[in-house]
Amino acid sequence: MLLEHFMALLVIMGLTTTFDKHNRHKQHFASLATATELSNIIPDNYEGYDPQFDNATEREIIAALGTTARLHCRVRHLGDRAVSWIRQRDLHILTIGIMTYTNDQRFLARHIDNSDEWVLKVVSVQPRDAGIYECQVSTEPKISLAYKLMVVTSKAQILANRELYIQSGSDINLTCIAPQAPGPYTHMLWHKDTELVSDSTRGGIRVVSEQQMKTSNLVISRVLHTDSGNYTCSADNSNSDSVFVHIIKSEQHAAMQHEMGVRLEVPGLWPLLLGISLLLVLTNLHAQHHMTRPFLVA
Repeated sequence: MLLEHFMALLVIMGLTTTFDKHNRHKQHFASLATATELSNIIPDNYEGYDPQFDNATEREIIAALGTTARLHCRVRHLGDRAVSWIRQRDLHILTIGIMTYTNDQRFLARHIDNSDEWVLKVVSVQPRDAGIYECQVSTEPKISLAYKLMVVTSKAQILANRELYIQSGSDINLTCIAPQAPGPYTHMLWHKDTELVSDSTRGGIRVVSEQQMKTSNLVISRVLHTDSGNYTCSADNSNSDSVFVHIIKSEQHAAMQHEMGVRLEVPGLWPLLLGISLLLVLTNLHAQHHMTRPFLVA
């Protein structure tokens, strides 16, 4: 009987030891989990880190003459430091933070709160704007990243008259080209007034673009009066081009055709009318000359 109680005591002690070991392991893993959670909670801009540039941003920017160029600079762990944009050719400070420090109002600083991105915006780019720009951080010593802005002359062109008169119920068919757009591929878009033209606007619309050929074709079937408006073709890094489309009824179309025909015919009548008038004048003068000649008496 005594032996049985002794064995039971040993079993209880063994279970207690195992349980204690299990609790210690559990607490250890809990502490590891807590550390992991804390590392996820600590923000990236924790002041113990040094500012770093995000080198994944595009640093060679191509902009067409007259368009808007945007230079994107991303800085991680910025903390309380300031980001500046500097033009390298004259070391002119253009912006500090979101403040502009140049009289040229085409240069603007853009930044979204709590983001890592600081943008230099250049409106209506001119040839003189081409060159190197630096994104600089006010560390000690200062760190900077260079950006190259290239300005090209490129314009999209719609192959049509500036104003088109399309009969109601027929089709609009517009072709746009951008042969001088930089880069091997060019993305092209169509807008009617201020809205993007797409098949979701209404049925019967088809846009076929060839990015490598830098062309785009817009077809709108069975046009209505509501399809009248200003149609604009825009291409990457290029100035846009526009035409105005008038949708007219069939009787208006016939009247316009007649008016255009008369305009073409009338200029041709003037030489004939002038010739007849001149002939009548000469005939009249000749007759008056014979009437005023004196008679000779034999």
